[in-house]
Amino acid sequence: MSLRIDIGWLIATLLVSVRVASATMIAPVFGPSQVPASARIILVLGLSAFLVASAPIPAVTITNLATLMFAAFGEIFFGLAFAFGFLIAYAATQVAGRALDIQMGFGAASVLNPATQVVSPLVGSVFGMVAIAGFLAMDGHLLLIRALAASIQSMPPGTSLLELDPVLILKHSSVMFTFGLALAAPIMFTLLLADVAMAVFARSMPQLNVFVLGFAVKIMLGLTGLALSIRVGEAILGNLFGTTFSYWGELASGR
Repeated sequence: MSLRIDIGWLIATLLVSVRVASATMIAPVFGPSQVPASARIILVLGLSAFLVASAPIPAVTITNLATLMFAAFGEIFFGLAFAFGFLIAYAATQVAGRALDIQMGFGAASVLNPATQVVSPLVGSVFGMVAIAGFLAMDGHLLLIRALAASIQSMPPGTSLLELDPVLILKHSSVMFTFGLALAAPIMFTLLLADVAMAVFARSMPQLNVFVLGFAVKIMLGLTGLALSIRVGEAILGNLFGTTFSYWGELASGR
């Protein structure tokens, strides 16, 4: 008994695996460092084989090793364009968390973020873990797989990088600041009112140590505001990831 392997299918699977790996392993929700590298490689190769088998794609023409390397280099950029969608959404939570850390007096406090394995702001780490949980609850990982499957048909392996729309990518980058400000705005407004009140107290009662009192008051108001703004934050996160899913849809369609 002899084993026959279709070289065209094998090359297509390898190229798609490069796209899938660069799209999933960079994002914190898909590539935590605790997962063994061998398990991640098996997952990527298995998913790529299923995507190639399920999606009718044109035959990939590879004439030499240089052409294969150039095609793989292009697949890295295609995958990074998809990873960029999630990273921007995650960065929006970090922008909001860092802004609130400074306003609440936690600017010097940092914790180890279990998702990224790096030291992150205190409130930013909480926002990041909530964002990952919300992303998974909205089946975002499944939508990413669907978008990758659609991109294989619209932009098959070996497609030129000119098919990527840089305007779409740059436009999506503004989401980080827009939704980051929206997440932090309610608490920041409350803390601004607290600063104004502390300033009035400092002028009317000079004997009061406003500097020391302000730390306790702002921490209490910040934590209370975070608890009361859960409903608002839920809607903002929903819109944030909705924008990410729309970006993936436009990117997968090649528009």
